[in-house]
Amino acid sequence: MPGVGFIRPAGGGGTGGGSVSVEVSNASPSIGDTITITGTASGFTPDSYLFFAYNDTTNELVFVAEQASNSFNWNVSGVFAGSYEVYVLGVQNGTPDITSYGFAAITILSNYLLDTAEGTGANFAFAFFKLRAAYTGAAALIRRSSDNAQKAFYFDANGVLSLLSEDGSGTALGDWIGGDDGYLVTGYSQDTFGVTFTASNAADQQRVIINGALVDLNGAVAMIGDNDIYVISTSLTVNSAFVVAKNDGLNLVNSVFGGNQQNFNFGGTAGGVTGIGMYDGSSTVQTTTEDLNPHLASYLADTGIYVDGSLGVSGTITDLTITRVANRSDLTAGINGKIACIVSYSTDKTADRAAIEANIDSNFTPSLLP
Repeated sequence: MPGVGFIRPAGGGGTGGGSVSVEVSNASPSIGDTITITGTASGFTPDSYLFFAYNDTTNELVFVAEQASNSFNWNVSGVFAGSYEVYVLGVQNGTPDITSYGFAAITILSNYLLDTAEGTGANFAFAFFKLRAAYTGAAALIRRSSDNAQKAFYFDANGVLSLLSEDGSGTALGDWIGGDDGYLVTGYSQDTFGVTFTASNAADQQRVIINGALVDLNGAVAMIGDNDIYVISTSLTVNSAFVVAKNDGLNLVNSVFGGNQQNFNFGGTAGGVTGIGMYDGSSTVQTTTEDLNPHLASYLADTGIYVDGSLGVSGTITDLTITRVANRSDLTAGINGKIACIVSYSTDKTADRAAIEANIDSNFTPSLLP
């Protein structure tokens, strides 16, 4: 194909005369949408068309397609939210050869945290709602109380775990669970590294379904337990963590996320931590928030702790080594309550805190933020 290269072109143009104008069916698609890209040639008749797009911020080539038709349907996936330029290049192999292109600017949107500029880079991202548009894995591996059968279920058409969620073979969660309780055996992080967390022992598993109804925390699905523990498949270094949880009892460790004597705590006492706090094995940063209400806690190792969008306490600790969810730091007590969302980063997310909190909070009704 004469004249075709993948150094990003500037503006429209080409060689040998002719031009191409570009139109898109939706200039502000969300990740997961399909848009139609149409290139209209003038002054020549292309033998083929090349469709491609660049991210304006990273200058990254994000997709390429070649075909005879001048109209192409692009499923917007595997990209981050932001500004892009979509190009159509027409090629006529004749005498003389004509290669000409045009472009259209689009803005790709996403309601999913991990697709946004501020939310990228998570090394752990668990919730019973979607956090990344391109995530196609299971939402949860669930054990049924009546016969201990286990089955993985996926997010429904609305991007949440519901009784309409299916197992990949057409069986709905509601039909499968009936009036039984459902226990979370394995949870799946929606990061790009394939992290999982599992409680192999039934006694360590939290319930997601009680008597056929999903456990609720402010309109979102949660898991509920007492003195439970899940082992994470890969040890994580965590500098920033965002957790939505609720205490049902106070005089316990209530550690939602942690390792050996290192914890993000959600009330109760552990290593001198009371209220909502974080502990790195030697230093403690803690708030006075110790109640039975749901909260969105933002743990920032370099800054302090925010509770429901407000700074609860300033302070710093070293990055934590995280190996467990519903963590029992001393293997004698774990959280007594609900966990609905945990997202963590190895980097300091202080500057992005408010945007991350707002994105997470959008999944909860009533709001956790003022």
